[in-house]
Amino acid sequence: MRSFAKKPSKLITQCQGCGLSVDHCICNYEISLKSICEIWLLTHENEFSRTTNTGRLIEKALASTRVFSWNRTEPPQDLIALLQDQKYKILLVFSDERPSEKARSVSFEKTERIPVFLILDGTWKEARKMLRKSPYLDALPILSLDTHFQTTYDLRRNDDENHICTAEVAVSLLDLVGEKEESRVLNQYYKCFLESYHLSQK
Repeated sequence: MRSFAKKPSKLITQCQGCGLSVDHCICNYEISLKSICEIWLLTHENEFSRTTNTGRLIEKALASTRVFSWNRTEPPQDLIALLQDQKYKILLVFSDERPSEKARSVSFEKTERIPVFLILDGTWKEARKMLRKSPYLDALPILSLDTHFQTTYDLRRNDDENHICTAEVAVSLLDLVGEKEESRVLNQYYKCFLESYHLSQK
């Protein structure tokens, strides 16, 4: 498994923990959430050095988060092994826009198995490529979130306002499983990150 690291900058002095400028560090914003579900991030290799990545917020906030690195030529063997573990009920979180994806679409239902939400963590273009180039994901049922809100993520160009960022996906998933307070707290943490990031760029 992998973990996130800060991206070195010659322009500002960055915090070793959160990657933001030391003047707007959010490391003191400590939260520790528990959930009935696990969130697994299959993170594009480019994301680990992007300070605009929000997957790192989920890793810091939710104890049951696992992070796997995606590389086209080096499949994540630890993730592939876990996909075979029958104690987990694994759903791939993705927008089912194409017929092949709609055919795999399911709704979330609680079972005796541990619910796992696997999120493709990257730009929308990268996520689409990750799905296409990862045959080990082909058998997973797809959960498409109906969020009913417009993304507030504005740290990168987004050509489709219907797509939400990784942290917003996690917020929606916690709400979906009935953990309203955990969802609210994670959303506040995400908003704090956005505000601090913008301040660090001034």
